[in-house]
Amino acid sequence: MSLHVVVGPMFAGKTSEIQSVVRRYTCLGRTVLVLAADIDNRYVRQGEGGAIVNHDRAAIPARAVSVQGGLLAVLDWPEFAAATAVVIDEAQFFVGCLVDFVLRAVEVYGKHMVVVGLDGDAARRPFGDVLTLVPYADTVEKKTALCRRCGDGTPALFTRALGAQAAQVAVGGAERYEPVCRRHFAES
Repeated sequence: MSLHVVVGPMFAGKTSEIQSVVRRYTCLGRTVLVLAADIDNRYVRQGEGGAIVNHDRAAIPARAVSVQGGLLAVLDWPEFAAATAVVIDEAQFFVGCLVDFVLRAVEVYGKHMVVVGLDGDAARRPFGDVLTLVPYADTVEKKTALCRRCGDGTPALFTRALGAQAAQVAVGGAERYEPVCRRHFAES
């Protein structure tokens, strides 16, 4: 049993990290249950089951779960019981149930958990309950993207909204957000 938390801005390779985790467990003959927020429909493919898709369009199967407390229901799923590892993508959207679900999965059911999400929103405020898991984690990884404004390989620590951002939860991709370094965030 273990808890690995992966955070960072958009376009930092968090979903690619999930895909790597799934491949590693699968190579070992282990079952992985991948959970995705039901409100994240950026890369839904018509006629296919649920999937998480990185920005390069590489996909792996995932089960959509309601962000309104739906994680706790997963504890009763046969797929959860059969899984060695459970991965949560876009964990910042699961407010109010994330910590309880993750701690039960790890400490009661003995699962290996990988929780992946944004650590901050486009205003650099903590986003959801992901950071609350840090004291419980075996490991925490902060990924960085490349600053779109610098264009020279400067690490991007933050996600910046393009245009007005009224709500904290506003699902979108490159049309709505860009990764930026500290200097370019401060200039915006």
